[in-house]
Amino acid sequence: MKYFSLFFSLVFLLFAYWQLNDPDPVWWVTLYLVPAFISFRASRKKYSLEGLVLLSVLYSAYAINSYVAIGHYEGFFTEGAGLAMKTENQELARETGGLCICIATFITYAFYFYNRKKVWGEEKDMVPGV
Repeated sequence: MKYFSLFFSLVFLLFAYWQLNDPDPVWWVTLYLVPAFISFRASRKKYSLEGLVLLSVLYSAYAINSYVAIGHYEGFFTEGAGLAMKTENQELARETGGLCICIATFITYAFYFYNRKKVWGEEKDMVPGV
């Protein structure tokens, strides 16, 4: 889990960097720095199951909101222009996809640490309520 978590720390830092030219960079950089921090903490076996569940719910609510706002799905890429933005629907699709990656990561950590705590009986590195 250590290398998985460190990998996703770097992935989310890269995602945050790519958001610097977004129309609302403060919001999206923050949304990606949170999972980067959570991933780094998970690599050091410091976690909060309640926090992971709460973040999963919050990010899921925002992902559903973004998904519902997509009027017509046009994909992630502009044909012939690669990653260049063409429409707002593409932006919403990319945002929803990024949020889903965050959610999947939070859920993976929650299941791993839950099993570690309940099944394997390891609690020594847990930080309760943090």
